[in-house]
Amino acid sequence: MQPTNPHRIYVFDFDQTITRIHTGGCAETEAEIGEEYIRSNLKDGFVELVEYLVRNGNRTYIATYGDDSFGHGIKEASAGHALVKRYMDVAFGTDQEYFYYAQEPTGNIIARYSLDGKRHHLEQILAREGIDGNDSDVMRNLLLIDDDADNVHYFAQRGCSILVADSPRESAARATEDGIFHNILAQLRDKQ
Repeated sequence: MQPTNPHRIYVFDFDQTITRIHTGGCAETEAEIGEEYIRSNLKDGFVELVEYLVRNGNRTYIATYGDDSFGHGIKEASAGHALVKRYMDVAFGTDQEYFYYAQEPTGNIIARYSLDGKRHHLEQILAREGIDGNDSDVMRNLLLIDDDADNVHYFAQRGCSILVADSPRESAARATEDGIFHNILAQLRDKQ
């Protein structure tokens, strides 16, 4: 794993990366957005890792294909941005400022069903951060943690860091592991 450079941008996928069970980008029942369920579905170590990253000057984003439209036509559904925000409010408290969303181009929750290797998501991050996507040194400081090998492959092609150098498939597999966030945090602390 390579998450050792200071002042990085960490991009987390949502389903099966932050969560244990895939939400499908939509919660249709009250139980699916209840605190008990959300806490049981969040992978251990995510909260501690994000707090450590932010405390040390790093930026964080959540990039998901879970789209706001997934809840259309379903009474009281929570989907896309609202679903991710609900998870983050349970994880960090309702007054949390780690993850928020707003209309483009602000917010660090990017939820859009683009199916493009998360090209849209990366372009939004680059714009929000004022980053030149052609600067390889800068792009290496952007780390994707995602369970989809196609997304990881796209980010790697663009020059971003991935969990396992030169292996999008292994990086994607590693992102699904329950202990991934504890492992990243331990590596970061070892480098201090």
